[in-house]
Amino acid sequence: MRNQPAGKQRGFTLVELLFATAIIATLCAISLPALGSLMQGGQSRSMHNQLLTMLNLARSSAVARGGEVVLCPSADQNHCDNGLWWQHGWIVFLDLDRNGRRDSGEPILATAPAQPGVAVASSSGREHVTYRFDGSATGTNLTFTLCDRRGSAYASTIVVSNSGRPRQGLATPTQAATACARL
Repeated sequence: MRNQPAGKQRGFTLVELLFATAIIATLCAISLPALGSLMQGGQSRSMHNQLLTMLNLARSSAVARGGEVVLCPSADQNHCDNGLWWQHGWIVFLDLDRNGRRDSGEPILATAPAQPGVAVASSSGREHVTYRFDGSATGTNLTFTLCDRRGSAYASTIVVSNSGRPRQGLATPTQAATACARL
């Protein structure tokens, strides 16, 4: 270790420290909104992929089991909710009595919990998806619209056709506005 002459000290001056702190604060202020948008996009993609996965699971389970399988919104992860809003979670179950509701004794095949910050709305009049033994879906085409806190410009859809195949798409302004209104 070298001896330093008296009066010579190493370190930062208060002015240098203040400038460095100001630069770091400015960089953080610039990057935080982008980080928030990135996190919202990740949550939305996660919910989107989870819903697609559950739709495919319900369809393949209906074919494998040779019976009807239902996917419906469920806040308690046990019974179907009546409504078009799916952001509180959903369940996939084997519908033994074919009534579209989960009754005691009907096995739950999968559940999905709520995802905060993402709204999911299904088409008007379509409160659940029922897959038949051949993989087709009952009723008319069903559209799920997903919206996160970034706004309607980032809304997306999943459309389930009568053949039962889910596909991804872009939301119309009306669909986006409806789904984003629930955030």
